[in-house]
Amino acid sequence: MLCWGSRGKRLDANLNIPAIEKLIEYTASGIGSIAAPLLAPWKAGREAKAKKIAARGEIEVRKILVEGRADTMQIIASAHAEARGILVSPNSLVEGEIEIGDAIAQRIQFQEEKRHSNIRAVVQQAAVELGDNEVPDIEPNHDWVARAFNEIQDVSSEEMQRWWAKVLTGEIQRPGSVSLLALDILRNLDQSAAVLFRRFCSLCVLVAPDGDTIVEARVPSLGGNASDNALKEYGLGFHELNVLNEHRLIISDYHSWRDYKPFLGIKGNSSSSPSLFIPITTQGQHWILSPTMYYTRSKDFKVHGVALTHSGRNLLKIVDIEPAKEYLHGLKSFFMRYGISMSETNTPHPQVNPSLLP
Repeated sequence: MLCWGSRGKRLDANLNIPAIEKLIEYTASGIGSIAAPLLAPWKAGREAKAKKIAARGEIEVRKILVEGRADTMQIIASAHAEARGILVSPNSLVEGEIEIGDAIAQRIQFQEEKRHSNIRAVVQQAAVELGDNEVPDIEPNHDWVARAFNEIQDVSSEEMQRWWAKVLTGEIQRPGSVSLLALDILRNLDQSAAVLFRRFCSLCVLVAPDGDTIVEARVPSLGGNASDNALKEYGLGFHELNVLNEHRLIISDYHSWRDYKPFLGIKGNSSSSPSLFIPITTQGQHWILSPTMYYTRSKDFKVHGVALTHSGRNLLKIVDIEPAKEYLHGLKSFFMRYGISMSETNTPHPQVNPSLLP
């Protein structure tokens, strides 16, 4: 069976390969984009379906390392000469000139070694995430890979390395799932903004009928207006929301709304009483919104709150959700005020036709 990939490339839908092989292919492209002399041996590994490079053993590994060192020394020599030209007049002799040059060379070498260490840490974490899974054998988008690895090499924070590893894993599993814009946003995300984004995602209510495509992602303001600090007690006051908005993670209208009536349903207890619902997801758990005897039917059921941007939805999947019991209790109370109960379900997919979604 032939179909088209997310970037218009024809592929065999039945052709899957080990995810680790695809990770090696992405790493090869990424390293090649930021260290050209290393590309040849990595590319040879790719053309041999990546796994053959392991069979070559220690000799090939040493070859790669030697070429990498040669490249580093070439950079050092060039930078050393340039530094001498900037710091030292060609017609003068300055005491300590050699020491200055050596310090610059050591600095550059340290930086290159640190960058390789950062790449290694992210790739190893991605390997753990992928495990023994198989993925479609689709050619990587080398522009995307080059952009990602150009950022990965300078990521030293362990938490941000985990996020970049998940971005890389997600792209390997579902090519095109993280946009270049989302990469740019993640690149500029400092530690404090990352903490706020994790908090926001932990409170978020999601709807993804196919388990992947998110059609709804917002933090309901529980009957208030988030612009008036309705979410401040949960750590998302007006100031915090502005920070997330400046990073292009949430939309600027903090009181936008979505009609939740299509998500309401009933949970059946037997085959003669089937379940009919589109589950929502929050706190990593799936829930059914069921009308009770106190529910007043109307044309729509508007739920106001703060919604994620498209890029925010891209990046939501890489965030580790943290417990937010107080907000979950508040969310249940909010729905109950309208005669709607929240009950847990182990079924993540809808029991109605997703095409009925607005």
